[in-house]
Amino acid sequence: MENALSQTMVTKSDGRIVSFDPNKIIKILRKVGADEQAISLVLQQTYKVLYEGISTKKIYESVFRNLKKMDKSLAGRYNLKKAIFALGPSGFPFEKYVGSLFIAEEYSVKTGITVSGKCVNHEVDIVAENTSETNMMECKFHSNQKSYCSVQHSLYVRARFWDIERKSEQDDTSLPRKFFGWLVTNTRFSSDAITYGTCSGLRMMSWDFPLNSSLKDRIDRLGLHPVTSIISLSQKEKRELLARNIVLCQSLNAEILESLGITGTRIPDIIRESASLCRRINETHIK
Repeated sequence: MENALSQTMVTKSDGRIVSFDPNKIIKILRKVGADEQAISLVLQQTYKVLYEGISTKKIYESVFRNLKKMDKSLAGRYNLKKAIFALGPSGFPFEKYVGSLFIAEEYSVKTGITVSGKCVNHEVDIVAENTSETNMMECKFHSNQKSYCSVQHSLYVRARFWDIERKSEQDDTSLPRKFFGWLVTNTRFSSDAITYGTCSGLRMMSWDFPLNSSLKDRIDRLGLHPVTSIISLSQKEKRELLARNIVLCQSLNAEILESLGITGTRIPDIIRESASLCRRINETHIK
């Protein structure tokens, strides 16, 4: 039966028709920490909803729905990409969230500051520093997953940070730090954007770039999920947390939840889900 179902044709978001590949689901489920029993159960339920021409979106929703029934923290990890989109629409929570990833890597971080360039002043989204380097970042948050950063974004951001770097070299009489300009987005880069950025020395990070150091990779490695990943919170509660500049699930405690009007057994349930969601996944578990 499984062999027959694997010949089912499915419709991708871009309209392409491809064969259903259960191994893609297996790989993703292992990566989010699901054990083999959970994977088997999810696949069984997925096979039940398959039909010729089904959209990959409907398959995704089916997997997500079944994970929620089994383990909300697994569902939250599986739904991470959408949780990042839910940090919008303003983009500021995304900047704060990216800054938190660098704080976890022992950088000193400032967000939303004005920095002098050799020619003009610049608004910089994130400045992350340690004893050896200064990283200045431009964050491009997209609410639509089909949006991306083009080569024009790379050209613009590279020019801004060259101006800041020249001013820094002119003024800094102390031991020099390495300076890096960054372009960070929650979606993707065009191939030309990557080519130019790589050639010009611009550091870049998107949902799946660069390999092993993408936004998704950093989140998995650090276990720092946004509050928008927590299944047990309502959309209204998530928006209220973001309005208070609370972006990390590990920041939640009983006092914060009570201030949202949450009562009863929901409080320990949410805290348990948050703790499980933000646990770093053991690499040996997801081979």
